Amino acid sequence: MPFHTDVTGALSNVFNEKLIQIAVIAGILFFVVANPTVFKFVDGNLKNLVNLNLSGNNLLIFHSLVYSVLLVVAVKYIFDPVMNKMRNN
Repeated sequence: MPFHTDVTGALSNVFNEKLIQIAVIAGILFFVVANPTVFKFVDGNLKNLVNLNLSGNNLLIFHSLVYSVLLVVAVKYIFDPVMNKMRNN
């Protein structure tokens, strides 16, 4: 096989593995953050603690931002170190 085919195949495998891992984390995190109970809890706490009244699309935008930040934190600081530790053992 030509060298470029081997490299392309190896990169594709690594990318797909990482993509699947991130998709699993994103799905779990989405289930938690987008849960209607969590929406009500966050909305109530924003009103009481910060005196911020978000509803409709504004609350959805807020949850989207929180989801994005949590996804970055989960992948970079939790999942990557765990996967690296598992690969090294």
